[in-house]
Amino acid sequence: MDERRRLAKEIELAANPEQVWQAISTPEGMSIWFVPHEQAGGEIEADFGGGNTQAGQVLEWEPGKRVVYGAPGPDGEPPMTLEFLVEGKEGGTTVLRLVQSGFFGGDDWAAEYDGFGKGWDMFFHNLAEYFRYFPGLPVANVVATGFTDLPGETVWAKLIARLGADPALGERVRLTPAGLEPIEGVVDLRAGSLLGIRTEHGFYRFLADDLHHMVSTTQYFYGVTVDRESRAAAWQSWLDHLTSE
Repeated sequence: MDERRRLAKEIELAANPEQVWQAISTPEGMSIWFVPHEQAGGEIEADFGGGNTQAGQVLEWEPGKRVVYGAPGPDGEPPMTLEFLVEGKEGGTTVLRLVQSGFFGGDDWAAEYDGFGKGWDMFFHNLAEYFRYFPGLPVANVVATGFTDLPGETVWAKLIARLGADPALGERVRLTPAGLEPIEGVVDLRAGSLLGIRTEHGFYRFLADDLHHMVSTTQYFYGVTVDRESRAAAWQSWLDHLTSE
């Protein structure tokens, strides 16, 4: 395999190895910082919203140190794998490493590489912020994804307009999405077609993906009761309306 087609990420976290291991080796842990995960039989399913789900299996397992996820393809070999490695450091921190491989192909692989890299940067940021602001709290996830043929810049401009603000990193903001409750917090992610808000109880993430013609929101609520089903339906309707205008 072309080495350029292996995506590697690394982050040092203010958590011990056991905490990080739980976050990458269980469905409950993955839901804390990634997207909702559920285990059904021998498979683990990730829900990206809008009916977009992906299922995989644990291919390799070294308790406390390493886990590899993948989904076997038609020839029995996994076309894509995610390898997580956990290493404790002096001072009580932990280094988490990710290697994603086997999924690139065709003429768009460079764009895929860039897109997945930015996605993992966001999710790793979520994990670091979780350990900083909400350690030990359970999560309730809300996800929604809309699909569109509109250019990414157009979709993003419409999303920002409907949120009621285009804030800068570090700015305290109050967003007012039509028909939904306001979002109040601090902008903790801002880059291109990505906006992240940290609130009193969690995170809101908004992203437009031009390559896959998608616009999505991933939301995390820690230690509070949330009606996930009704919230997801409301945000899905909001995104569907945005992409159909």
